[in-house]
Amino acid sequence: MVQIRRIICPVDFSEVSRHAFDRALAVARSYGSAITVLHVLPTPSHVAAVPYGPEGPGPFGFEVPDRLHVLSELSRFLRIEQPGDVSIRQEVIEAESVHKEILVQASRTSADLIVMGTHGRSGVDHLFLGSVAEKTLRTSPIPVLTVPPGVADVPAAGLPFRSILCAVDFSQDSAQALSYAASLAQHTGGRLTLVHIVELMGGGYDPVSGAAFDIEGFRKAAVARAREQLQECAATVTGGLGPVFTVLGEGKPYKEILREAGLREIDLIVVGVHGRNALDRLVFGSTTEHLVRRATCPILTVRSDAPDV
Repeated sequence: MVQIRRIICPVDFSEVSRHAFDRALAVARSYGSAITVLHVLPTPSHVAAVPYGPEGPGPFGFEVPDRLHVLSELSRFLRIEQPGDVSIRQEVIEAESVHKEILVQASRTSADLIVMGTHGRSGVDHLFLGSVAEKTLRTSPIPVLTVPPGVADVPAAGLPFRSILCAVDFSQDSAQALSYAASLAQHTGGRLTLVHIVELMGGGYDPVSGAAFDIEGFRKAAVARAREQLQECAATVTGGLGPVFTVLGEGKPYKEILREAGLREIDLIVVGVHGRNALDRLVFGSTTEHLVRRATCPILTVRSDAPDV
C-alpha cells in the first residue's frame, strides 16, 4: 500500500514553486503528510554577485543573505498561515549542488515524495533551474512530482488531481507507477485512465532474407496482445475507485500520451522510470524526459524500487 507520510518541497521563489507548494499541500492533506519546504542557497561563486531580493538569486554569482532574512522571505513567499491540519517545516540551507542537497535533505527527513517546479522564470534562469529538476528526476530514489509553469491553481475544494493518467508499458516500473496513480486517485477522488501506446518500427522488407515482412499482421498481433495486457493492468486496480478507463493507441509514446492528456483534461500524468546507471540518459530521454519537458500538467515519476510501505 502506498503511503506518503513526509513530503519535501524545494522552492526557488518563482511562481511555479508556489504552484508546486500548493500541490504538495493538497497531497499532504489527502494523506495526512508533513511537509518540509526547502530553499537551497548555492555556494557563492567568484563571479560578481546578483543582489538577493523578491525575484530570488540569479543563476551566476550569489550574494548570500542572512539566513533568518531568507526564512522570513520564504514565509512571505508561500503565504503560510500554518494550517492546523498540515505540519509544515521550513529549511534554508547553503550547498554547492542544489539537486544533491535536495536529495540529502529528502534522505535526512525520510521523505516519501519530492514536489518541485520544473524551472524558473525566464531566460538563463529557465535553463538553470530546469537542470536542477532534471538532475533530481534522474537521481532521486523516491517519486518526484514536477509542476510546469502555467498550471492552474489548485481548485478551492482542495482536490489537485481530478483526472489522472497513468502511462503503462507493462514493465515493473509502470506497475509501481500504477500503484501510485491508483492511490492518488483513491485519496483525491480523481478519475483514473490507463494509457498504453504501441510503437512499431516502419518497414515491411527484410534485407537479410530478401523476403517481405507482414508488418500489418505483426501490428494487429501486437495491438491485440497490448489490449489484453492493458485490461489485465486495469483489473489489478482495486479499492474504492470508480471506473478505471483504458486507452490503447499507436504512435510515438510521448506524443500520444500528451495528446490524450490534452483531450481528457488530465491534471496529473504518472509514469514509471528505469534505474539510475550511466545508460539511464538513453532510457529516460526516450519518453519520460520528453513528457517532463513538454507537459502542461504536473508529472509524477516513479521508479520500480520506490518504497510503497
